[in-house]
Amino acid sequence: PQQGESTHSASLIRGIAEGFRALGKETGGFDAYTASDVLRGSGLSSSAAFEVLIARILSGLFFDGKISPETMAHAGQYSENTHFGKPCGLMDQMASAVGGIIGIDFKNSDKPRIERLSVDFSDFGYALCIIDTGAKHDKLGDEYAPIPTEMTAVAQLLSADRLRDVTKVRFF
Repeated sequence: PQQGESTHSASLIRGIAEGFRALGKETGGFDAYTASDVLRGSGLSSSAAFEVLIARILSGLFFDGKISPETMAHAGQYSENTHFGKPCGLMDQMASAVGGIIGIDFKNSDKPRIERLSVDFSDFGYALCIIDTGAKHDKLGDEYAPIPTEMTAVAQLLSADRLRDVTKVRFF
């Protein structure tokens, strides 16, 4: 991480390269120009999408496009946590890397179980809409970071390590 670089695109690029290196995958440099209409801090996974873009570029340039979506997602999470300065899980990165509508089981976060779902919202009378509410979530790190610890504490009160191991009946 570089002083004063957190929350900037450069930190994510540097973090993805370092995340790949930590996995034994050496990269080199490249020149790119990016532009986006995704609203920053809007909760639309803009940082995860950018991380996956950089991971795909590196995969194409240095690894014949053979880096798995799971590896890209883990590199993205590493980048966001260590370089961008934002505590995050793996869901946004995994969804961006795999693409489409998916179900993800994170029981083993190193090897999550991913299921592609064939869903057409219009079959149920729904449409997926993105609305700019003007609200920003990018300043909520202090509220977001304690969630996993709090969930673990609740699970332990219910004699489990994780909430996923607590039955619905026991939970309520």
